[in-house]
Order: sequence, then C-alpha cells, then structure tokens
Amino acid sequence: MATITTELRGIRVEPVSLDAVRSLLAPQPDPCLSLYLSTHRSVPENTVDRPTYRSLVETLERTLDEGHPRDTVERLLRPFRLLADDHDFWEHTRDGLAILAADGRARVFLLQQPVPTLALVGRRFHTLPLVHAASSLERCHVLALTSRRAWVFEAFVWHGPAGGADADASVTLDPVMLTTPGGEAPSLEIADVVDVDILEPHRVQTGMGPAGMGASGTVHGGFGSRQDEVEKDTEIFLRFVDATVLEQVSRRTTLPLVLVAAPPLAATFRGLTQNAWLLEHHVPLDPVLMTRDTLAAAVTPLLVESRAVRVGQAVAAFHRARGRGLASGDLAEVARAAVAGRIATLLVEVDRFEAGHMDRATGAIMPADEALSDGGRRRPEFASVSEDLFGAVAETVLEKGGTVVALVRNAMPTESGVAAVYRY
Repeated sequence: MATITTELRGIRVEPVSLDAVRSLLAPQPDPCLSLYLSTHRSVPENTVDRPTYRSLVETLERTLDEGHPRDTVERLLRPFRLLADDHDFWEHTRDGLAILAADGRARVFLLQQPVPTLALVGRRFHTLPLVHAASSLERCHVLALTSRRAWVFEAFVWHGPAGGADADASVTLDPVMLTTPGGEAPSLEIADVVDVDILEPHRVQTGMGPAGMGASGTVHGGFGSRQDEVEKDTEIFLRFVDATVLEQVSRRTTLPLVLVAAPPLAATFRGLTQNAWLLEHHVPLDPVLMTRDTLAAAVTPLLVESRAVRVGQAVAAFHRARGRGLASGDLAEVARAAVAGRIATLLVEVDRFEAGHMDRATGAIMPADEALSDGGRRRPEFASVSEDLFGAVAETVLEKGGTVVALVRNAMPTESGVAAVYRY
C-alpha cells in the first residue's frame, strides 16, 4: 500500500470496503470534496498522475473560490496539497485513487481498478465509484491440497465491471496461519496426524476416524497392503484438513472456499468433507509446484465464471420480479423506493452520471439545469456543485441494507441506467 512519508495530519489512507462507504454517507460539514483519478503502478505511465491530480485540485479550487473566502479555501484544500507534494505516495499508487475531504480532513482510498477522472464539490460526498469498487471486491478462501500438505489462502478478488465481453478479475492471495498440533503454521502436514516414518504407521488421532470425533488416540497399522495403508493415511489427513479448515476458517468467516487439487484427490476430499462453504466447482490442478502467483492465476477463471453466473441470476431475477410488479427501471420510482427501504437489489450502469438532486427524505429527484445532453453517459471532468442522481440512489440503497451491482451498459436490463428489485 502507498504510504505517506511526511507528517500529514488529517489524512488517512485506508482500504475500500462497504463499511467504509457507509461511514462516508453520514452527514459531513459542507462543502464535501470528492476527487477520483486513475493512476498507474510503474514508470513511465505514472509520470502523468501527479500533473493530472494537480489539475483536478485546481478545478476544485476554482469552484470553491466562487463561494468561500480565501482562507477557507486553503484550509479545505490543505490535505490535497500535502498529498501532491508527497513523492513516496505517488511512487506506490495502484490503479485508481479516491480522495474524499471535508473540513480540512481527508480519507484516501487506493483502488485496484481505474476510476473515471472526476472532481466534485457538493453537499455530500460522491461515493458511487467507491460503491462500485467495494461491490467489485470479493473475498473467499482457497484450499491448495495435496495428499501430504495443505495450504489455505485468503483471496481478495477485484472484479471488473460485470457483463463486459472482457470480464476479468485481479486476484491476490494472503496466507492464512493455522493452529496445528505443533503450533501456528502456514500449512497442514500429514505428519501432524500420521507417523510417516513407520512402514505400518500408527495414526495420531485428533478427533478423526474410528476413535470418534473429539477423541485422541493411536491406531496401529494392521494387516493389508502398503497401498491400503497409504489410502487410509491419506483419508485421515484429509479429514484432519477438513475439520481444521472448517473450524478455524470457514465457520469463523462464512466465506466461500475454493478447492485446488488433482482430480482423484479432489474427489476423495469431496466425498468426506463437512464444509458447507466449499464451492461446487474446483480447480483440477496439483498445487505442489505452484507459486502464489500461478495459484492466483489458476483460480481466477473459476471466480470470474462464478460472478458471471451470479450477475446473470440477478438480471433474471429483475425480469421475473418486474412481471409481478416488484421491480422497476424508472429512475424516479427507484429513487422513492430507495428512500423507503424497499430495494433488495439495485443494478446500476457503471460510470453513468446524471446531474441533479435527490431529496433524501422523500426520494423526489430534481434534474439539474446543466444535465448532460447525451443522457448522462459522459462524466464531467470538472468540478460541479450538483449531485449525481445515480450515486444518490446507490448510496441510499446501500444505507438501507440493499445490494448494489455495477454492470456495463450492454448488460443492463433497462435503458435508464438503473434496475431495482423490490423487497415487497
């Protein structure tokens, strides 16, 4: 993550999340400044980032000058100017940057995806790009399994706008530490439960197999072929892995679990697992020689396909609900339903902007005089004091506990840019 090398009071760099977005929806001192910028990770591309950023700050300054004294303008812009001068910060940015500031204090979000270039001055923060980013972030766990060792990773999956022909995702994996009989470890080993040094091994049982769940004991090797013993040992290990992952990972987080294993081992594991969070499909590869990067690349297609299925289901649910009078694509109707807390799922066109104001008490919308002539499909690259109606609706749905899904234009089931499925 990018860091701030100088002492910048009033600036906080944090990861994007739906909880962070919800906190930004609370009342803020007026005016609220919102700046979004696509950034680059490496040279020479990132050499344009700071000049573009400074230009956006100048745009904010011109807008603020129209209605505020000079000392107030300088106080409001102070965090933006401090960031502009922090060289190390700009050397470690990612693909997108969001800065939301009020009363001289700023919250900075480093994003894994580009965002439209935008600078706005308004009565509330413009959070729709952050809503899109947060809703595009998916977390799950990956279980990389062999017959002798298992690793668990937490996957952070950044999806591109859903419905696009080139739908893709960026996946990063962080190892999960597990509690084993020998203490904290980054992996589970067959030696944790089987004495692998003995030809006819005894099995150190910790709640596995015939000794019974929750019991500890030793089962000594008896008669039978070496292959039989290997298969028994493998089963004991897989049960140990299943129980450990279930108790220490899945039940604590309730996140989906993706299995990466060779097909025969995957079939055996599926036959005995008690983990309800294990996904139906798996990656049929042996992870033993994989690096973390190749493992991330291996699970990406499965996660992209899984999201595409969910998006397809959401669009189909909209069509079914509209047939029963429980859905709408009319922006005015959707705005009123959002304020009433009736919306379960909102599909919204990514990067759609329509200037105006929404009454947060009644849901009444008032398009601004400067509304764009092309239906709002171009975002202004200048500061404005008007609100984004799509952002206002999405924020309200999120605030009321609904789900927001960003789709590309061609994937939207309506021309209006919004499609809402009602709770009742």
